[in-house]
Amino acid sequence: MFKKEILENERRSEIYRFIEENPGVHLRHIQRELDLPLSSLEYHVNYLVRKGVIFREKDRSYTRYYVRQLDSEDRKVLSSLRQRKLREIALKVLLYGKAKYHDLLTDLRLPSSTLSYYLKFLVKRNILEKHRIGRKSIYTVKDENRIIKALMAYRSSFTDKMVDKVLALWMETGFRQLGEDKPIKER
Repeated sequence: MFKKEILENERRSEIYRFIEENPGVHLRHIQRELDLPLSSLEYHVNYLVRKGVIFREKDRSYTRYYVRQLDSEDRKVLSSLRQRKLREIALKVLLYGKAKYHDLLTDLRLPSSTLSYYLKFLVKRNILEKHRIGRKSIYTVKDENRIIKALMAYRSSFTDKMVDKVLALWMETGFRQLGEDKPIKER
């Protein structure tokens, strides 16, 4: 079957469009937004996965859904940005340019162990980079352009004001002119 024929079903087409506009969403989020019975949604999502129109990816405790066109790095970025605290951390580091662990701890008001866990996760996902200067850890965003492009492309699917603030600031100033390589120094 071709994609067009698979999506002739109105319900499947609606689910596909939602996933296309909100890549990295999980099943319950789709259910809430489209107001569908979970069993019906599972049936249609499984059908779309079996036919290769969408695919699922396990992300810690969530199963996230994507359309086929996204590459693995974009999926990692979107998957992380879909989680509120991870998004908040990545956006703070993006705004700061370089963020000390202590500054993030103060700003985000998270327990130290929780922040450490999230930072390690973002470093492992290649979203952040960790730099050691003496005994201090400084974090930077590894690929600012990829983050900004993901935020701009799927802006409407992120409902928090911080995304709008970051994008407005980026459009106004280009931050530090994305792509400029500046040495990491202690602030």
